[in-house]
Amino acid sequence: MSEELADKQKQVVELQNQIKQLEREIKSHQANQQSSDYYLFVESSGSEINVAERLKSGEQKLIDKKDFTDTLDISDNFFVYKHTSEITQTTDSEFESILRDFDQVESEYGDNFYVRVMTFYNGQRLPLGTENSKTDIHILIQPTELGYENKTFVVSDFYDVDLISLKEKDISVELTFEHGRFPRKKETIVIRPELVKFKDK
Repeated sequence: MSEELADKQKQVVELQNQIKQLEREIKSHQANQQSSDYYLFVESSGSEINVAERLKSGEQKLIDKKDFTDTLDISDNFFVYKHTSEITQTTDSEFESILRDFDQVESEYGDNFYVRVMTFYNGQRLPLGTENSKTDIHILIQPTELGYENKTFVVSDFYDVDLISLKEKDISVELTFEHGRFPRKKETIVIRPELVKFKDK
């Protein structure tokens, strides 16, 4: 009798191990499926990715940053503005609706996604006599495939921004803008659903 019971216990343990193994395989398959579904834009597994698939409500994620030195005034009030610009992924739904509904905005279609870009004064000021407001660049990415979430980003903070172009290039959309004053400087941001970053020069 005890031998039979030990046999049954052994079978139960084996079945429990098989169940655990199957659960692990299912979880792994689901994770891979979600990743490959979301990143259908990525051509190969070696592609660079820095955008989170989902953020919790109110969460922000720093995804790129770059240091700048801009000379803004060369008169008696010589002024050099040293700053670090950051690209932040955000879940601010009010900001997203403003971008989606605004009429005067740069926009462009990429491969399976749509990009809309606006500039806003961020309320911060520089110690200059006039026109001293700093500007943030706001980016909205809307996938054209059903089932994918919109992505919103804030690029902070520049002085005297002019959006030059927003154009599709290869599998990305590239935003080119000028900022600063003496001299004006040109910068490009690469935009894809899985990657938003300053373009290497």
